[in-house]
Amino acid sequence: MDDYDCFSFQDVVQEYPTMKQRNLLDVLSKMVSKGMLIKLSKGLYHIVPQSADPEHYIPDWHLVAKYLMRGKKYYIGYYSAMQVHGLITQPSLKEIVVIRHRVNPPKKIIQGIEFQFITHVMTRFFGYKKTWINSYEKVMVSDLEKTIVDAVTKPHLCDGVIEVAKAIYETRNKIKLERLFDYLIQNESKAAIKRYLFLYDLIGLEWTAHHEGMLKLRNVGEGFPLLDTSASDEGRKNHRFGLKINVDTETIKNSLYT
Repeated sequence: MDDYDCFSFQDVVQEYPTMKQRNLLDVLSKMVSKGMLIKLSKGLYHIVPQSADPEHYIPDWHLVAKYLMRGKKYYIGYYSAMQVHGLITQPSLKEIVVIRHRVNPPKKIIQGIEFQFITHVMTRFFGYKKTWINSYEKVMVSDLEKTIVDAVTKPHLCDGVIEVAKAIYETRNKIKLERLFDYLIQNESKAAIKRYLFLYDLIGLEWTAHHEGMLKLRNVGEGFPLLDTSASDEGRKNHRFGLKINVDTETIKNSLYT
């Protein structure tokens, strides 16, 4: 492990090679029961600071995600990435971790915090990098453009389309549109393209020839996917963008200024 506060059972075995593994497990179990350690997952432990309440202590959630992956490819995404990029003010009691290969169970509760693992196929597993989460530590997080692309792909993993619209608005002067468009194409989701363009237009941001060109791509693929995958399947069809508008658009616009 690259953090001395977090270690695996195998690290302990290597440190004490002459001791029986059963005895080592017994020692670790007693340390957990005494509140000296918390168990993050099978064979993975974290030291509890002396000043902390062991019943409620948990390390930084983003670091826990890194520890849980233990060298596997991952990135912190969706609502959790929005939080890292400063796009939300009310973090939920959940950490969303994007992975390449499915894990069981796909959700894990640690000290009251839910860690949800979202599997991406290879074509959608891109656009992430080591990102500072404090003054000392970095973890893998989707970059700004990929965070937006993921958000319009699965709004329900970002607390709904209102939060997605806010993120698009807040990043309007930070986003690299060329990279964003490349990501939208690489992402291979016509629904995501439709949602992004609809929200971009609804917000009233500058519409360019590139946006118009992307709009033509929405004709590839039939059907009217929901604007908000976290809301009910009811609403009017918007033929320009090829979406079913299942949330109040005025509520979306008003949320940008509150």
